[in-house]
Amino acid sequence: MSPNWKSLFFLLLLQLFKLCFSKSQPFTSSSSNSDLQFPCKPPHYSSYPFCNTSLPITTRAQSLISLLTLREKIQQLSNNASAIPRLGIPPYEWWSESLHGIATNGPGVSFNGTIPSATSFPQVIVTAAAFNRTLWSLIGSAIAVEARSMYNLGQAGLTFWAPNINIFRDPRWGRGQETPGEDPMVASAYAIEFVNGFQGGNWGIRHDGVWREESFGRS
Repeated sequence: MSPNWKSLFFLLLLQLFKLCFSKSQPFTSSSSNSDLQFPCKPPHYSSYPFCNTSLPITTRAQSLISLLTLREKIQQLSNNASAIPRLGIPPYEWWSESLHGIATNGPGVSFNGTIPSATSFPQVIVTAAAFNRTLWSLIGSAIAVEARSMYNLGQAGLTFWAPNINIFRDPRWGRGQETPGEDPMVASAYAIEFVNGFQGGNWGIRHDGVWREESFGRS
C-alpha cells in the first residue's frame, strides 16, 4: 500500500480500537451471551497483544496490523469490514445512523432483538431552531446511552454517522431537514454540543468538507 493508504488504514484501526477494544467490557444478558460477537473473547483470543488493554492504543494497533495479511487489510477498507476468524475478530459494520435517534436506515442497526425501538427526537433543523446548546448536548447524550445499550446486545455498532452539518442554503436539496440550517455559526455550535454529548469530543462529523450541496447544480 502507498504511504497515504497506510496512514488512512492505521487511523481507521486506531478508531476501531478506541471503540471496540476499550477496557470496559460490554454487558450482555446470560440468555444471549453465547450468540454475541465481540473481539478478544477469552480464552482463545484474549492473549494477543492487541487485546492487552494495558498497552497503548498505538502499540495495540501496530500489533494487529503486523498480524494481518494484505487481503485481510483490504477487506477492512469498507463500511462492512470482514471478519478475521483466525484472530477472533468478528465482522464490523461501520455504518450506523443516529441523526436524531438510533435508526435502521444504516445497516449497522437492527431492532430485531431485545431492544425493539429507540427514541426519535425531532429532526435536526427543528431542534437547531431552539438555539439551545444544553438541549443539543442532552439529546446527544441520550442517544449515546441507547447506542451503547444496543451495541452491548449486538444490535448496533459503535460508529454512528452523525451529525450532518452541511450548510443548507438551497431548498432544492431534499435532505435539508437533517442539518442545523444555513447559518455556519449555528451549525458549528450544534456540532460541538451534539458530539460532546454523544461521544465526549471523539469527532465523526458527516459531510463537512466532503459533500457541499451548494457546490453542485449551479451555473
